[in-house]
Amino acid sequence: MQFDAIIVGAGTAGSVAALNLAPFRRVLLLEANAAPSWRIGESLPGAARHLLSDMGLLDAFVRSGHLPRHALRSAWGGPEPEIRDALASPDGHGWQIDRVVFERQMRDEASRRGAGLLSPAKVVRVERAGQGWRVRFERQGRTYRAESRLLIDAAGRGSRQLTSVAGPRHVHDKLACAWIRARNVALPAGCVQVEAEADGWWYAAPLPEQAGILAFHTDADLPAARDGRTLPLLLARARRLPMLGGLLLDSGWDHGERGYCAAQGAWLETAAGENWLAAGDAALAFDPIAAQGLFNALYLGLSAAEAAQRWFEGDGGALSGYAAEVARIRDAYVNHRAAFYRQEVRWADRRFWATRH
Repeated sequence: MQFDAIIVGAGTAGSVAALNLAPFRRVLLLEANAAPSWRIGESLPGAARHLLSDMGLLDAFVRSGHLPRHALRSAWGGPEPEIRDALASPDGHGWQIDRVVFERQMRDEASRRGAGLLSPAKVVRVERAGQGWRVRFERQGRTYRAESRLLIDAAGRGSRQLTSVAGPRHVHDKLACAWIRARNVALPAGCVQVEAEADGWWYAAPLPEQAGILAFHTDADLPAARDGRTLPLLLARARRLPMLGGLLLDSGWDHGERGYCAAQGAWLETAAGENWLAAGDAALAFDPIAAQGLFNALYLGLSAAEAAQRWFEGDGGALSGYAAEVARIRDAYVNHRAAFYRQEVRWADRRFWATRH
């Protein structure tokens, strides 16, 4: 099978790259999972409406039942909560999205615009082949081979598809996230809440279908991380919080779904090379405190497609220009992250905060 571009990973970044590139090029989109599944990371800022509109996706997005996010309430840097209202933002309100619905729409749109989507398809080997790439993958018990001029890695923060050419992956810290997703729980509508504590920070927000998310972020090697291993311990810790504790008394939380995942910021040494690109978390993964992970996936997916198309048209600086843009975003993110963590000084002697100061 011969293609212009093979994209590994059909999450947000991979699907967005595919749906923007497929009208002009032969694109193969490979995804290990048969269908999108729920995972934490459901916040989109108001600025996303400009990207969605530019890509012709906004109307379908608005019809999908995602929840408007009108305010951020935070206890960070002091005990008294502060509220930041979306009315002050020129981009308007953001959203708490249904991640499964959103990613399914992105996949379907990529297919509708001409991308060849294979899922499940497990990539087992990526290698150079002349002036391009050869990708071997398994599907329904058989092994296949596809070749392309360009390779786009959008397989997430743990991807190792481009290790041989992209250089090392830099990891910021050991941040991990223990989360609970529960149904029939009451959290203030339209409001995301963040609260710092001695060993990390918490996040709570309503989700579509009368659900809610609660997440604790701490370093994986701290004793506090042990509280994320069982639902009762995690809830007991959360219910002691001055701001959030009183909002978590619904019994629905005690029967929620629990999970644990890596959450540290990470990035490739460079996000593009001679005939390859990395997009989304495979290129640059944000600490969740930035609340920009999904937006970054949208933006880098679109930027990767635009750079790829310019490269196909003979622009020799298109891929290096994309890499420079990712580096600029990374530097801004690192500076903003440092400034935000430095605002919290109440527990400066605790290891979680000391490492971030």
